[in-house]
Amino acid sequence: MRPARPVRQPAAARLEGTRRPAAHTRTAPRGHRSGTRMSQADVAGLTGVSEGWYRALETGAPREFSDAFLLRVAEALQLSETENLTLFLGVSGRRPPVSGTHDGLPTAAPATVTLLEHQAPHPAYLSDAAWNILAANSPMTEWFPFALGPRPNLMRWALTSAEAREQILDWEDTCARTYLPMLRVASHGAPKNAEIRALIDEIPDTNGTCRRIWAEQHAVVEHPGGHRLRLRLPCHGGVETRVTSHVLVPAEQPDVRFVIVTTVD
Repeated sequence: MRPARPVRQPAAARLEGTRRPAAHTRTAPRGHRSGTRMSQADVAGLTGVSEGWYRALETGAPREFSDAFLLRVAEALQLSETENLTLFLGVSGRRPPVSGTHDGLPTAAPATVTLLEHQAPHPAYLSDAAWNILAANSPMTEWFPFALGPRPNLMRWALTSAEAREQILDWEDTCARTYLPMLRVASHGAPKNAEIRALIDEIPDTNGTCRRIWAEQHAVVEHPGGHRLRLRLPCHGGVETRVTSHVLVPAEQPDVRFVIVTTVD
């Protein structure tokens, strides 16, 4: 006999039922006496939804709760960062959205940026789901100066710039036929990501070889850890350099890639 499936107690009920705090004067809903514990109706009022909708959250009823609503709940209940994570994972299976942004992009955690600098002399960088470079260490910007430009994007540089086609040897086989399948996977994994959609529209239009490969090849690649490239860069005096990339994911920011480039003898 198959073991009985465990009954999952709603994560929201575990948090909300015990964490509804006493309302302060600043946050107390209209008609609620400050200093007394808030009811479901009180929290519903603070989050801008009906009492029934909020009750569905606490009872674990299946609903499509938005990130914005869950963030309002976390604020109303004064949840800690760990409790907020528990709420999101238990209710939606998603992590909370990254709160900090800069120029429309996620902000890399300071500790992760510090770790990035410690990878020298190896080039290393952080990128988001659409390959926008969020931070890069000094060797990375020396090897690949495009990373210093405004809103640098690895995929756009590698697949549309003449510089990349000149500096990455065997560009079509080792770069285009690996990066385009990565883009295809990303389009399925994040169909609502406007920046990934823009790359898919732009790259084949800009580069005829990419347009041909995109039409004829349907391979998929997620993270090409250990992917090798042969480079001929100005900072190396034009001498061929063989490298491999290592793709890591920070636990605190799972939508960010931590990439280290090492040389291969």
